[in-house]
Amino acid sequence: MSPRALLLALALIPAPAAATLSEGDLARAVARPPASASLPARLVFTDQWGQRTTLGAVAQGRPLVLIFADFTCRHVCAPGLTIASGALAATGLVPGRDYGLAVVGIDPRDTGADARHLAGGIAPASLARATTLLAGDAASVRAATRDLGYGYVYDADNDQFAHDAAVYVFGSDGRLASLLPELALQPTVLKAALRGGTPPVHESYVQRVAHLCYGFAAAHGRFGRPVVIGLQALSLLLLAATALLFWRRRTA
Repeated sequence: MSPRALLLALALIPAPAAATLSEGDLARAVARPPASASLPARLVFTDQWGQRTTLGAVAQGRPLVLIFADFTCRHVCAPGLTIASGALAATGLVPGRDYGLAVVGIDPRDTGADARHLAGGIAPASLARATTLLAGDAASVRAATRDLGYGYVYDADNDQFAHDAAVYVFGSDGRLASLLPELALQPTVLKAALRGGTPPVHESYVQRVAHLCYGFAAAHGRFGRPVVIGLQALSLLLLAATALLFWRRRTA
């Protein structure tokens, strides 16, 4: 991507809305899975192509990376998904064979078109094809987030959600193997988690997960907008670098 194209892309990115939730509200938007957490395999969702499926069917007995997102988020959901897909690509594992990636929408009003739009930040193409974006009704979303201890709060004034930017990694047995920070994923740690080489999630670690995909203006004062724009710029650079890497591999 040329510098001119990058600047144009940044210019088109909307500025984050002013946060209106209180500190108490934000404190509830944290991922705290129970010690025995496992994939809620029987919950029914609709994928980005309108097909009804379950999380168990998506996993197909493979390790599964699960991310909760707001498909119409104006903050860092899209950059976070790009960062996560870049880290997954860097593990060297084969998507669809060694693991699956599921993105579950937390807003039951979002549509398949909204999901497909968010999926535009996933690269390489092999990972995009192996990714399932799931929308569910209010009952399915509540059940999934409750079972996995995932906290989120709706901001009606801005029609946005405060939610934890966390990545759930499940083993092939469906048990939660690790909880990782989406905005600071390290390929080596992610690869170890997918292969079952990391210890179980502990509360002390969960509390350190970088969270709150929302309200950087409230959480970080006047530095909020630069933080979000910086993450968006980083995601664009990672997307371009990943595409260039795979193009070089194919033409070598």
